[in-house]
Amino acid sequence: MRNKLLLQIFKKEEGNFTMEASLVFPLILLLTIVLLFLGLYMYQYVYVQQTARVAAERTAYNWDNSHKNLYTGNYYLNEHDGLYWRLSSDSISDVFGFIVTNAPTSVSLPQTVGQRMNTTERKLAQASVTLPAGISGIATYTNHLVDRKVTFKLQSFFKAPFRYFKVFGSEMVHGQASSRVVEPVEMIRLTDMTRTYIKTIKERISPKAAKALLVEPQNSSGAKVAITSEKEAAAYLRSLVNGTLINMQTPTGKNRTIDALDANGVAHIAFYTFTENQLRTVQLPKDIELLKQGTQLKGVVWHFFKKNASGIQGPSEKLRKELEDQGIVVVIHN
Repeated sequence: MRNKLLLQIFKKEEGNFTMEASLVFPLILLLTIVLLFLGLYMYQYVYVQQTARVAAERTAYNWDNSHKNLYTGNYYLNEHDGLYWRLSSDSISDVFGFIVTNAPTSVSLPQTVGQRMNTTERKLAQASVTLPAGISGIATYTNHLVDRKVTFKLQSFFKAPFRYFKVFGSEMVHGQASSRVVEPVEMIRLTDMTRTYIKTIKERISPKAAKALLVEPQNSSGAKVAITSEKEAAAYLRSLVNGTLINMQTPTGKNRTIDALDANGVAHIAFYTFTENQLRTVQLPKDIELLKQGTQLKGVVWHFFKKNASGIQGPSEKLRKELEDQGIVVVIHN
């Protein structure tokens, strides 16, 4: 009788849907909640990742001037990092990392820009203004000469209602992005300068070539001819290089007398009596203008003939270096 009653109960279908639903619904609810928080986690992850990417790109784009506004790139004309900041304030020591271990420049974010920070740290710390509340991390800059890179590693707290909803066992969501520092304007400037000055330098006479063209004057007996005045020195130069006396005008309208202009367009100037102050303030600026113009002269050679009262012939070492830096060849005649 008991077995027959149990058999009738199992054969009945009333209440099956309610029983099945009560078994499946908790599983569906649990999966729904898991997917919901997984979606929230992925949203937070993408958000942190995008924040890191934007911060890296803006910092790299404005890297050439620490005074730039990270959002607009604007800055005042008198605000800059100096002419040679790439040599002194750009972590150039990273280039020698293969010789000496050198940690890259890093800054914790968010952080207020401080007076004691160097230029590189100040540029990294400025990215704090782009970070939303609740996001922190580390900004790093490395300079490998041809590979200059800004890297941001950011994190944000992920709030889960239960301990079991911590994705990957962590309460923090991490994001990382890097952006390389490129300077198109500087590259165009260097390329244009190289194209301009390489041609000019190639066409100028070298000190060795200038000296090879010169032979000290001698009379018929083989003895050296004595030069006793600037007029004689100028005449000697014209005979020496087969040049001509000519007057030129600089681009600013100043008159410049060339004692001997040879067939190659090289100007030879004779100096018998002089003062270095007069050479610096009067003669040198004119020749610099003509050399930079590059059309009237291909080179300039200064010839010194007389020793001063101290027995020193020619310019001082300081003046001579200034002349050579400007592309002017110095020749001393005994």
